[in-house]
Formats: sequence, C-alpha cells, structure tokens
Amino acid sequence: MRVFFILIFYVFSSFFSNCFSKTLEIDKVLAVVNNQAILNSDVNQILFYLKQEKNIITLPLKINFLRDKILEKLIVDTLILEEANKFNITVSDAQVDIILRKIAFKKHITLKELKDSIILNNTNDFFTYEDYINNFKKSLKIKMLQDYILNNHIHISQEEIYYLLKQRIEQRNDLKKINLKFIILPFSKIENNKTIKNKRTLINNLIKIINDHSNFDYFYGIFKKNKNIFLVENASSKPLKHFKELFCNKIHITQKNKILGPILGPKGFYIIKVDDIENNSSKKIITEFHIQHCLIRPSIYLNNIQAKKDIFEIYNNIKTKNYSFQYAVKNLSHDVYSSHKKGDLGWISNKSFDGVFKNVLKHLNKQEISKPIKSSIGWHIIKLLEKRQIDETWKIEKEKIYKNLLQHKIKIEKTNWINKLKQLSYINIF
Repeated sequence: MRVFFILIFYVFSSFFSNCFSKTLEIDKVLAVVNNQAILNSDVNQILFYLKQEKNIITLPLKINFLRDKILEKLIVDTLILEEANKFNITVSDAQVDIILRKIAFKKHITLKELKDSIILNNTNDFFTYEDYINNFKKSLKIKMLQDYILNNHIHISQEEIYYLLKQRIEQRNDLKKINLKFIILPFSKIENNKTIKNKRTLINNLIKIINDHSNFDYFYGIFKKNKNIFLVENASSKPLKHFKELFCNKIHITQKNKILGPILGPKGFYIIKVDDIENNSSKKIITEFHIQHCLIRPSIYLNNIQAKKDIFEIYNNIKTKNYSFQYAVKNLSHDVYSSHKKGDLGWISNKSFDGVFKNVLKHLNKQEISKPIKSSIGWHIIKLLEKRQIDETWKIEKEKIYKNLLQHKIKIEKTNWINKLKQLSYINIF
C-alpha cells in the first residue's frame, strides 16, 4: 500500500521539505537554492521509497546516479515553489480532498479508507500525516504554476496541425493497395523529335476521346487484341508508393475509376485508369458539439440537493434575464478550468455523452441553453454553439498530432523556463 506515496508524489512532481530531518541529530546540507537548504535527509527519504517500491538494485554507481537525479529534481522544485509563492498560489484542503477522492475512487475505496491506509502504512517515525498533506499541497502548487506558465506560453496553430495531418494522410495513402490499367504508346530514346512529337499528339487526342466518352475499357479491349501501335498492361495489389516511384511522383490517385494521363513513364506515354483501391475504408461519420457549460459540483460543503437547487436558481435567473449565461459561467460556475474561457469545452464527440446528454444536445438549437442536466460530476447548464459532422478516423489522428505537438512544445518550454529560473537564482551544490 506504500504505492500511495510514490503515486501521489511523482504524479504531481513531488517536493520533500526539510521536515524529514527534524528528528535527525546530524544532517548534511547538499545544496542551497537562494535562501532554501536541501538536506541529505530529503534525498534519502525519496530514495527510501524508491527502493521499497521499485526494487532498485543497490549498486553504488546506480544509487549515486539516482541521488544526483533526486537532488536535481529537488532544486528545480524549490525554484518553482518560490515562483508559486510570488504568484500567491495557494492550495486549500478542499482541493487536496478532491484529488484524494479521485485516487480513492480509482482504487474502489472511500476517502477515509485512503487516509487511514496512508497513516497505517507510514512506518517512518519522522514523517507524519501532516507532513504528507503539506508536501501534497506543495506538489499541487508546483503543478498549478507549471500549467499556468506553460499554457500561457505554448500555442499550437491549426496550420501546424493540418500540415502534419496532411503528411499522415499521404503516408497512409502510400500504403494502400491499388489496381491500375495502362494504355501505353511506346517510344524509345533513339526516336527523333518529330516522331516523339507526333506520338504526343496521338496520345493527347486519345485521352480527349476517352475523357469525353468515358470509354477507357473499350480502347483497352481493342488494344489488348491488336497491339500494332498501343500496348496494354495491368498492375494489381501494389502500394501507391510503388506507382509514385514508377512515375516520379507525377500521379495523384484519389478515387476509383479516375483516368490519369498522359504521363511519361518507363515505356513511353501512359493513360492510366484506377481500377480499384483496396483497403480504402469507408468514412466513419460522427457528430460533434461545440458547447459551453456552467457547472455546480456537489462537495463535502455542498450536497446534491443544494447543488440541484442552486443550478435551477441560476437557470431561472438566466431565463428571466436577471443575468446572462456568460455572467453565470464567470461568477458562479465551479469549473475553474473552463470559466476563464467563458465555459468553452470545445468540440466534443457525441460518443463522449451518455443517453441523457446526447438526447438534450440533439434537440438544442444553436445558441440555446439547456435545462439543468445531471452528470457524474455535478449539475450542468449547457449552451450549444455549433454542431458538425466529421470523419472520426482523421479526428482521432488530428488529436494524436495535437498531443504530440503539445508534449514536444511543453518539454522545450519547460526546459527554457527552468533554465531562466536557474540563471536568476543562487544555487550552490556542495
């Protein structure tokens, strides 16, 4: 059960304060960060839990490496906490309880059982439950400041996403198996320019007739029997990438039965018919809703009955125009993460909603607000901004691209931010 410590400390970028050393008679200062000291006991405490939970091989070189990494992390956490204090970031007991409730819920136990297990499994005489909560609050402060700083400095444009999405689409298309039919007017390099020019005129006239009358297969059949001038070939179940290389990326295959050409290829002039595109999966069309919401969330201070009463009071005030939906979101909503965006939750797939939500959204008109709706997290008033239908396959791909871009930019921005903090600080490692 000691996994609670590791889970919470490392998910939320833990910071262990000097409280670990309060019963030690002798402790060693490993580093000074501005006016804060990082002690040997701080590092030992984290190392102790890592050994217990991770089964770390106690080779001296590996332990020394871990100690260096732990010390480096403690230095960074100290710098971020100092910045958090400058921003007056505070963490309440209620916020800690919300996180602990989520952890308890995932483990299918109550909040009290989680807290009891933390106390019960704390075998370290100089680390109390109060220390645990204090360090938990510090971890949350670090996360809150990191999120604030990074969210305000990281921007991902639609152009970036669609550029990468286009590449992904092309890569996937390159793997599709294609069946092609060719009508070929051959020529060799030894033929003179006049002959080649005449052949180009001939192939141009033929493609015009084929396009005007949609009779590629008619000519294909004639030339298959009579090979005096034109040749015919077919290529089955080869990837599009093969044909792109064969024709030096001059062909763009997008749909079945498309006629391409004339294109200069390895044997002469080609007229091409896309006979079939294998594995060309059909689109999975889904409906998406762009919504805003005002949320009243039950808590230890607000039971579900009172939460329901509050949300209906807000709804009635909006309907009677005592105040606007925007006012309610900004001043009354419990969703602090979306309230600064006017309650905007972005585009959400209909698959993300249960039956009640889906039914309500289905019958809402644009710019209309719903009656209060109950969900697993509380009571909502929903405003529908827009709805659209999209191909789910590329929506998922787009979301993956966004996440990858975000992670990449967060890594760069976080490194730059921490380096700036280090440059502006006094750090002495002993």
